[in-house]
Amino acid sequence: MKTLILFSLLSSSLLAKPTYYTLPQGYEQLSACAKQQILWDQIEKTKHKELPEFKKFGALQLLGMGIQAIRKKENCHSDVAPKGWKKYLHRRGSVAKVKIIPVENQPFSGIFEGADCGLIRLSITYRPKGKRDFAPGLALKVLRDQVPSANVSALYKLDGQGDNFNYFENPLSNIVPIGTGVGLKLVHSIFRRVSDYPEEILVDHLATRTQDGKKVRSVNSPRQIFFVPTGELSFSSSKHDVRDDFHSIPAGTTLYTVYAAPEKYDSFDYYNYEVKDIKKFVSESTPVANIVTTSPFISSEFGDTGIFFRHELRPKREKESKKY
Repeated sequence: MKTLILFSLLSSSLLAKPTYYTLPQGYEQLSACAKQQILWDQIEKTKHKELPEFKKFGALQLLGMGIQAIRKKENCHSDVAPKGWKKYLHRRGSVAKVKIIPVENQPFSGIFEGADCGLIRLSITYRPKGKRDFAPGLALKVLRDQVPSANVSALYKLDGQGDNFNYFENPLSNIVPIGTGVGLKLVHSIFRRVSDYPEEILVDHLATRTQDGKKVRSVNSPRQIFFVPTGELSFSSSKHDVRDDFHSIPAGTTLYTVYAAPEKYDSFDYYNYEVKDIKKFVSESTPVANIVTTSPFISSEFGDTGIFFRHELRPKREKESKKY
């Protein structure tokens, strides 16, 4: 009887097929801004009339993540989710069009030199309830002419920022400390199947091509970047639906300044990276670019389940030694 109940739960909760979106033929050969418009049209078309509830993240969802091929998150280069893909973390959020404006004389190449057509998705990792803290996270997609987009995700900490619901309270980064809770350790173990560095998303691919899709001859990329709130935005720290905050942000708002950690930390052992290091690393970092909205934020079904943000995972150590 227990087996039947478990099977029923799995069938309804984990194995339910998500909506599958397709891109028009020849999409990849389009310009960056044409691709952005195609994705934005889908976001507007599927805009939520009423905001759906944040879903819980528990044992069944952890099991689903274990069953799902995490490698897809790295190997899929499409701007829409592969068939059968289900989002277990950051399931609800809001998306806006953005541009990247470089800081004068910044040293990094590729997208760090600026980009006109990108999308940013702001979300929270899971529903904050009980012992689960409020955990903000962003995903940035920069479209490029005739080649796949560049993507990066960032968090503050895996276990969030306590009961403070001000989304722009803390800097977010592509590298975060290892989580300490039981659930976070399980998530770490799941991602360890494909990477020895589950808490790090690589950003060097952002530096390999400019927004026109051309390869950079002399690639220069930081290892760690921080998305530091500019202070333009500050919302209530009390419990509320942060998507309402996102919807109030007008086009033309500078959301974040991107900072690059100094080169001396390129060889830092991030297995020893702790919460206390975040403030120190940010204070030593230098500004690279500003991320500015070029539209309002929209919460939509396509923004929640259709758009896909690839993770460039740092490989296993034995593979890394061969690569570099």
